[in-house]
Amino acid sequence: MPYFRWKGRNPRGKVVKGEIIAANMNEALAKLKSKRISVIRLKPAPKEIEIPFLRHRIKERELMVVTKQLSSMLASGLPLDEALNIIAEQAESKRMGEILYTVKLDVQGGSSLSQALRKFKDVFPPIYINMVRAGEQTGNLDGVLGRLADMMEKRLALKRKVKGALIYPTIVSIVAVGVIALIMTFVIPTFAEMYNSSGMHLPLPTQIVINISLFMKHYFWYMLIALVAFIVVLRISYKKVYSVRRVMDKLLLNMPIFGVLVRKGSIANFATILSSLSASGIDILDSLEISAKTAGNVIIEETLMEVKEMVRRGDNLSFAMASVGEFPDMVIQMVSVGEETGTLDEMMAKVSKYYEDEVDNAVKNLTNMIEPIIIIVLGGIIGFLVISMYLPIFKIGETIK
Repeated sequence: MPYFRWKGRNPRGKVVKGEIIAANMNEALAKLKSKRISVIRLKPAPKEIEIPFLRHRIKERELMVVTKQLSSMLASGLPLDEALNIIAEQAESKRMGEILYTVKLDVQGGSSLSQALRKFKDVFPPIYINMVRAGEQTGNLDGVLGRLADMMEKRLALKRKVKGALIYPTIVSIVAVGVIALIMTFVIPTFAEMYNSSGMHLPLPTQIVINISLFMKHYFWYMLIALVAFIVVLRISYKKVYSVRRVMDKLLLNMPIFGVLVRKGSIANFATILSSLSASGIDILDSLEISAKTAGNVIIEETLMEVKEMVRRGDNLSFAMASVGEFPDMVIQMVSVGEETGTLDEMMAKVSKYYEDEVDNAVKNLTNMIEPIIIIVLGGIIGFLVISMYLPIFKIGETIK
């Protein structure tokens, strides 16, 4: 849908300008007139040049804000098409505005909201469309959208916590590697030249450090290019090659420190999604499949699909979860209680809250633990380099004595 740029006067006579989304010029004029804008100039906005791989990607936070706004507007009694029109005009990005306006036209044409959203599966994930469909069937669309917005907000908060825990050690590690690389390529060669000119026999640690330093100095740019190429290939392979992604996700889950954090985050995410889907009246098999596809980790996804197949064959959810061996006993017990009492959504909400708190504690512990570890490792490496370079000097001192 095209955007139009306009310039006009507001009711106070002040000259204002902006952009408005509309199907054609007449609709744009009508919209501005309804806002009591006296139009001075109105013309189509120039189309943005879109490069496929650089195309604006709708972020989860933007989708969450739109969902929250739509829920509030529907709860206040505003018709769906009007609510979509208002949100489209206020959208954070042009692409989101165009998508919402297209959805609005489809709704006006007789489609349900869930049917209209299916055209944009790259923006609205399966969990979103299924929950909207459940809200339409139960007549509680505003409530389901509100629950969906809360769930997305929790997931975003959880991602921020996990990423926040990884940012500090990652930055410190990069700086440490950079410092060591500078020492090896610029400082150590100076010592090497001095020792070579003296013709003295060097201790083994000193010779090893000098050999590594000279190698890095001569092949530094080749090593840097190879490292960048490796990272790029690894990222592409992770997205495109299932076997690579599976190996990396398994390694991540089994890492001594970060693995626990990732696993707890995955359980919290699974519990949040299953709670929201169950409360919205979505079938348990569909809920498990959606939860698997949004797990964010191949190993967890495979585990949940295995659970789904066992439930399809007639097993209880708690029994299936216990059989795969990936879920803690506490989670299995809570699921069992939820099945027996018919309050699975409430039990999973409690599990989600518990593991969100666990992630908080894990993040704090990780931050406190990783700092001294990095300092010790970095200090040990630099200490070894310094001692190795000064060993010949100490040897000369002993010889003089």
